[in-house]
Amino acid sequence: MPTSFALPCLPSLRWILAALLATAAALAANPAHSQATGPSWSKGNTLSLNASDAKGQRIDVAKLRQQVVVVFVWSTACAVCRDSLPELRANAAGWQAKPFSLLAVNVDARAEDWSRYETLVGQTLMPTKNWQSLRLDGAAPTGQRLPLTLLVDTRGTIIQRFEGRLAPEVWDGVAELLP
Repeated sequence: MPTSFALPCLPSLRWILAALLATAAALAANPAHSQATGPSWSKGNTLSLNASDAKGQRIDVAKLRQQVVVVFVWSTACAVCRDSLPELRANAAGWQAKPFSLLAVNVDARAEDWSRYETLVGQTLMPTKNWQSLRLDGAAPTGQRLPLTLLVDTRGTIIQRFEGRLAPEVWDGVAELLP
């Protein structure tokens, strides 16, 4: 008896191709949209950050000069990001007596997702004075894998940048930079 198998439905493939072409055409027609990359967080740049805390207070990165700063860019939809947060909190707590700050910068598309997460965390964890939970104001950086971790020196210069899992080199860098 011959074996039968199903071939992909060609009309649906045509529809997918048409949708992809329409999206590409829309992006090409609106270069401002396709160029929106958000902040530039490249190694060697001075840290710039437009973000606010849960109360709407904007962060002033100039006030962080003379401190070593770790910026952790994350999303509630990112399992690797959420998995890294306890380690970040533990290290922030361990360096409370040093000139060190950790900025957890959320880039969720929906502010409610971040707000709900922060409410749950606030019910179970004590705040740490050198930990700031923030939400990015404006466009998130594109073309970068989350989590994104930046190590910033006391002059405000990004000296290391890591995409993906939290790298042990972040903590080595912090230890080298702290007095």
